[in-house]
Amino acid sequence: MLEMHGASRLLTSFNDAIPGYIFAGLFFTDEYLKQNPQKVKAFLRGLVKAFNYIKHNEKEAREWIPKYTGVQRDVAMRSALRKFDDGREPAEQIYRQQEIMIKIGKLPNKIPVEKFVDYSYLPQKKIIGEVK
Repeated sequence: MLEMHGASRLLTSFNDAIPGYIFAGLFFTDEYLKQNPQKVKAFLRGLVKAFNYIKHNEKEAREWIPKYTGVQRDVAMRSALRKFDDGREPAEQIYRQQEIMIKIGKLPNKIPVEKFVDYSYLPQKKIIGEVK
């Protein structure tokens, strides 16, 4: 976006430097999950359906960006979209990112993925391709 506004020049994309880097995640407390499992499942089901819609209707989906973000239409139509499949990130990628964080001193050591990632609230893979 900055390059499109003439404010900077892209030398390399973040994804080129660290392929598959996971930029964001959703976090819920154990207490919230225990008290609201159906709300969490419904939210994630809607999120997966939204990303599926974007994946299969990219141009139409981009038309909504200016309305909800204030980003200019021409920028919205050219900005990069993150690849999204079903919300499940490969454990190998999470470990690669942990190694980077350890190397730069932001994490003391590797943490088993199973201790902080729980995909059981995501929709079953068989309904991921459905858009209703």
